[in-house]
Amino acid sequence: MDFILLLIIASFALSLRYRPSGPNAADLDRQTTTTINGLFLLLVVFSHFMTYVTLPAHFARLTQVWMLVKGQLIVTTFLFFSGYGIYVQLKKRGRQYLKTFPKHRLLFLWSKFALAVTLYLVIGLMTGRALTVPHVLLSYLGLATIGNSAWYIFIILFLYLLTYLAWELFPTNNRQAVGFIVLGCLAYMLIANWLLPEYYANTVFCYVAGMGYAHYKATIERVVCQNWSRYLLVGLSTLVIFAASYLICARTGGLVRLVSYQIAGVMFAFCFVWLTMRFKLHNPILAYIGGPAMFAIYILQRLPMMGLQQTGLVNWPVSYFISVLGLTLLLGWLFDKATGMLWSHSLGRPKQATKSKESPLMHR
Repeated sequence: MDFILLLIIASFALSLRYRPSGPNAADLDRQTTTTINGLFLLLVVFSHFMTYVTLPAHFARLTQVWMLVKGQLIVTTFLFFSGYGIYVQLKKRGRQYLKTFPKHRLLFLWSKFALAVTLYLVIGLMTGRALTVPHVLLSYLGLATIGNSAWYIFIILFLYLLTYLAWELFPTNNRQAVGFIVLGCLAYMLIANWLLPEYYANTVFCYVAGMGYAHYKATIERVVCQNWSRYLLVGLSTLVIFAASYLICARTGGLVRLVSYQIAGVMFAFCFVWLTMRFKLHNPILAYIGGPAMFAIYILQRLPMMGLQQTGLVNWPVSYFISVLGLTLLLGWLFDKATGMLWSHSLGRPKQATKSKESPLMHR
């Protein structure tokens, strides 16, 4: 499996193209953010897949190290770029964009999620899985799971709702709106850390950091890219802060661990933002996976894993993974086609999503 992991990383590395002119207004355009998210969505699929196979202790050592250290870092760019993209759109389109939120963001995302949960529910009932009514109801909110990935959907729905309320309360003052989101995220982080599993709480500030970066982007890039020495120093400092924060996470608990995890998550996402200041990205496959196909792949990935686990492929991990990835892409495409048709025949297709063919989890 080390070969698959290295292949995923290599596909991203080969996408990098040096930009001699340095940063510009389009260095975090949709192609760039979806390519980065495509890398991490593949790593999410790979990481979930590894929980369905058993490998000898001496086998795939790099993969075993990856499984030990990855944590929730692999979703930090999803949150960062969501916050960044939404802020850019709100700044550009203002009230017109905000009016789309209840229907084209909250309802659209939740309805797709609910359909996917229903699919898992039907499969669960057909296979004789024991399910209680409270557990099923919580699954539709993303607070429990019946086989699907759920916690990230709960967080992003909460952040969308918080964003909508923030700009409804402060429609002409972006700083006050972001301040409201910061307070909301702080309250959520503390409550979620008390009542829910840790992963519901420990990366939420990446979304706020994305908004902050969108607000100060030109200033930050001007300072960071003043010269190569400054650029390399900032990159090295970011890595050091990330490593130190993540090390604190591993050795502490409670509030200290929670805060240090937030810092580590933001620094990890910023490492890739830092990279885009000097390099552009071009990889249509990763951009597709991290763009229009993102939601369906994220939510449906476990179905092929569960189904093929009952076959002889489980003894051939590489073939098993390739089959899972191919089936997930196919299921995702069919799911998006079906949900798109249902939406267009009921409430009307989201204008922005249709126009740009973007995932409901992406905003660029």
